[in-house]
Amino acid sequence: MNSMTSQRSFIDIKGRVAKVLLEHAGDGQSAGERPRVVQRDIAAVVGADWGLVHMSLKSMQEEGAIKIDRHRLIINKALLQKVAGTA
Repeated sequence: MNSMTSQRSFIDIKGRVAKVLLEHAGDGQSAGERPRVVQRDIAAVVGADWGLVHMSLKSMQEEGAIKIDRHRLIINKALLQKVAGTA
């Protein structure tokens, strides 16, 4: 697989991860009422290796779309929608 194909694949997986995060973001529920989602669960849902999901999350964190704080995920919905391709 060449570098360009690999990059497109990563962008596709990153978009799918972003969509999963948006789906699990909740609708104003308190954190205790939302189901907990772990990286391995996300990997299973998007059909990707855990390492790619981890890299996707790190990339989104660097872009400011998400913030990971003590096992909590804080999202910037507008940026995350852009990553997911839904904005």
